[in-house]
Amino acid sequence: MLTLYHYWSSVCSQKVRMCLAEKKLPFENKHIDLFTFEHWEPFYRKINKKGVVPALEHDGKIVIESNVILEYLDDVFPEIGLRPADPYAKAQMRIWIFNSEEIAHSNVNTASHNPRHAVRLAQKPYTQEQIDRAVANCPSPIIAARFIHRHEHGVTEAEENQAYAALDYLLGMMEDSLVQGPWLAGRDYSLADIAMAPFINRIEVLKRPEMVGAAKRPRVAEWWQRIQARPGFKEAFAFANPDKNDPIKR
Repeated sequence: MLTLYHYWSSVCSQKVRMCLAEKKLPFENKHIDLFTFEHWEPFYRKINKKGVVPALEHDGKIVIESNVILEYLDDVFPEIGLRPADPYAKAQMRIWIFNSEEIAHSNVNTASHNPRHAVRLAQKPYTQEQIDRAVANCPSPIIAARFIHRHEHGVTEAEENQAYAALDYLLGMMEDSLVQGPWLAGRDYSLADIAMAPFINRIEVLKRPEMVGAAKRPRVAEWWQRIQARPGFKEAFAFANPDKNDPIKR
């Protein structure tokens, strides 16, 4: 039995839901509300000591880190394979999985703060005592320090610009990579595409959606259309925001 602990619009949760959908694997849904800090509560820290989403439970065993979960699912449920057979193509797949974490994740997080995260936090009637309690529960000093800094100071325009420059660089590499075939690892749809798709979805709703538009990057735009047409994408992204009062709907 599979149980997924996730948040509806978390990019890392979305990629795992995409993988599960592509493999046609049913799972028990456990939604963890990041904006009431459920991911830092003791019950969830027992599941994921890092206090982040997603986490996958499989027959009592816990697997964390979204990219590790993707490969775990492909190992355990190989009937619908999502890794190329060719060793070189498989290496290209792993480079894009790596890029999704090294470049896309942190920079999309930075670019998302002012238009999304700060807006959500402002909607909640947090007292300083509640903020202090949440931070005290956070198991990671790195995440706690970043949360405190951004809660108090936000993200500067210079930090945003730096994040968008990194994302522009990454998207340029995607455009070049797609010369080799319709998918990021070549001819086969793979975990590379799943790892990157949620970040493209997020960039579209941020301040510079033209970065993924056909006028600037036609191959990325065509790839993105192919991704969105897949039933697995549609199923994974059909998971709606359960908080009806949340101002963020996508």
